[in-house]
Amino acid sequence: MKHTPLTFLLLILASSFAFCQEPTPKGHPLTLTGYGFYDTHYASGSLGGGALMLDWQAAPAFCLGIGAEYASSNRISARLTGQATILTTLLQQRLTLENSYLWRHFPALNLQEFTGALQIGWYARHLNLHLGLCNRYIAELVQRNNGGQGTVFEPMNVMFAIEGWWHNSLVPNQWNIGLRWSNYNDFIIERVANWFFSAKALYSLPDSTRLYAEAGIHPVGSLNLTASYDGWFLHLGAVKPL
Repeated sequence: MKHTPLTFLLLILASSFAFCQEPTPKGHPLTLTGYGFYDTHYASGSLGGGALMLDWQAAPAFCLGIGAEYASSNRISARLTGQATILTTLLQQRLTLENSYLWRHFPALNLQEFTGALQIGWYARHLNLHLGLCNRYIAELVQRNNGGQGTVFEPMNVMFAIEGWWHNSLVPNQWNIGLRWSNYNDFIIERVANWFFSAKALYSLPDSTRLYAEAGIHPVGSLNLTASYDGWFLHLGAVKPL
C-alpha cells in the first residue's frame, strides 16, 4: 500500500498518450462511437445497456478519448484514454503507447472501482497485439463489524489483447471480420486468467459510418470473483466521423 501513490504518479507521468482503435479519417478530427449491449449469464442474470465514446485526433500521432457506459442499474462507468503513435513503418504498421483511467460504480453494492493502465500496442495488417499493466482500487466497501470502511488495492494486473482480421485492418475495407482474445474490453478489465473470446464484424457505409457487431463468451460473477465460462454478450453499434 505504501507504494501506491508513486505507482499512479509514474502512470500519469508516463501518459499524456491516448488510444484510438483506428486512425481518424483525414478531415474528421472527432469520431463518435455508440453501441448497445446485452449480457447474460447464470450467476447474475441478464442486463442491457449502452455506451458512448468520443475520440479527438488532436495531432497526427496523438488521440484523446472519453467515454461512458450505463448497464441497467448494475454499473455506471466512465473512462479517459490517451494514445501516441511512437512508430509507423513503411507498410503503415504502428506501435502505440496508451494510458487509460477507468471508474466504475456498482450502486447495488455501494462499491467504486478505480483503475489506471499503461499499454503498448502493435497494429499490423491482419493482427493487432496489446500488452500492459494496470493498478486497481476497490473502495467504499461494506462496513466491517467495527464500523470502519476498507479499501482493496490490486497492484500490477496484466492486460492483454490479440485480434486477428480477415482483411488488412490498416486500410479501408467495406467489410471485415475478426476474432479477439483478451482479458478486457472498453469498460471492464478482468484479471489476466479471466478471458473474453469474441467474434467481430465491421461494415462501412458510403458516408464513412461503420457499423459493427461483437458477440462472445466471458467470465461470470461480479468484480472478478469467478471465471466459469457460461456467460455471453452481444454488442451492436456504429462509428461516425464528425
